[in-house]
Amino acid sequence: MRILHLNVLYPPAALGGAERFVAALASEQVKQGHQVAVITMSRTQQAMAVEDGVEVNRIGHGNIFWFEDWPQHSAPVRYMNKLLTNWNPITLKRVREVVGAFKPDLVNTHCMLSFAVDSWKAAFERDIPIVHTLHEYNLICRNTNAFRNGAMCQSMCWPCSYNAPKRWMSSMVTAVSAVSSETLQRHLDMDFFGAIPAERRRVIFGMSPIPVRERTESLDGRPFTFGFIGRIVPEKGLEVLLRAMKRMKPGNWRLLVGGTASPVSYLDDLKRRAAGLPVKWLGRVDAESFYPTTDVIVIPPIWAEPGPLIVQEAFANFVPVVGSRIGGIKDMVEDNVTGWLFEPNDDRGLTKILDRLVDDGRDKLPAADTFRAFQAETTPQAVAKKYSEFYRTVLAKDVLVG
Repeated sequence: MRILHLNVLYPPAALGGAERFVAALASEQVKQGHQVAVITMSRTQQAMAVEDGVEVNRIGHGNIFWFEDWPQHSAPVRYMNKLLTNWNPITLKRVREVVGAFKPDLVNTHCMLSFAVDSWKAAFERDIPIVHTLHEYNLICRNTNAFRNGAMCQSMCWPCSYNAPKRWMSSMVTAVSAVSSETLQRHLDMDFFGAIPAERRRVIFGMSPIPVRERTESLDGRPFTFGFIGRIVPEKGLEVLLRAMKRMKPGNWRLLVGGTASPVSYLDDLKRRAAGLPVKWLGRVDAESFYPTTDVIVIPPIWAEPGPLIVQEAFANFVPVVGSRIGGIKDMVEDNVTGWLFEPNDDRGLTKILDRLVDDGRDKLPAADTFRAFQAETTPQAVAKKYSEFYRTVLAKDVLVG
């Protein structure tokens, strides 16, 4: 099968999980016998290069400015640049050239932040099926998180209305996959991909950035340790966790917090709220060394995080998760098996879970074998196989009819 991926960035350029996912998927697809190419953006047009067997086409972005330079430009210029994420003749021309040269059987698009969605036309006009994979909410929201005023957006707000044309352009997409069921449903609720029948919709988890590692270090003799790791911003819910811990019974437990805050003043405020609690603020930490020091990872966001890699990292280290029942967390965490779920923003419900875990102690935590099924499901080999099966479904004539 000849597979062409399209994503705004590709390693070594990387801002988030989508580009790492695309690179891992493309590389594994090559190993499984497919011919694979990638279209990605760059500051300047570059010659095609073969990397790990993948043909990588770094096309110049064609926008008014490179999206990482937005702080240097005025609001009107930024808005004009965002309008180009609907229609950009320069980008479309360059995508057409790659599609024409590579002649894919199928195009799989991913994160199109700052990437004109009319690029779908380059495949659509050649009757090449398009699978779009949802990693986040950039088709809906200018900030990619569909989160505003402390809650998930239920409709497109006025500042994001420039995204509205993407709705009807999404009709060019043949099939859609998502890293979680809620991510897919939120797009459907906002009139994206509604014409795509159920058999061409699929939820496929991402891959863990950390390889599976057996736990070799004992935590005996140390306090029962909860861990929080990631960006320290309001939507990640660290405030909820601190409120919950304020209510916990005194005992031999502690919280390790790894990550940096933006702005720094927000972190200072959290530290004041945590005064008197057994919290250790670690700043930026190496994830692979963080998980083995914890008994349980707490992930308490108040927004629908699409496919939280922290869950996958924790499970790769055989660490259970206490998480908000929202977004990808509720898909990945099996309640009372690989972890425990509570309602978003419910600090009282979270307190009950945390107290019970401390009372029960380490001996009652899930055994290592509990995580094996999830680990097996999210290896690069397993995920690439699921995509190949989905592609074959999309390419089948009886599915494409109508």
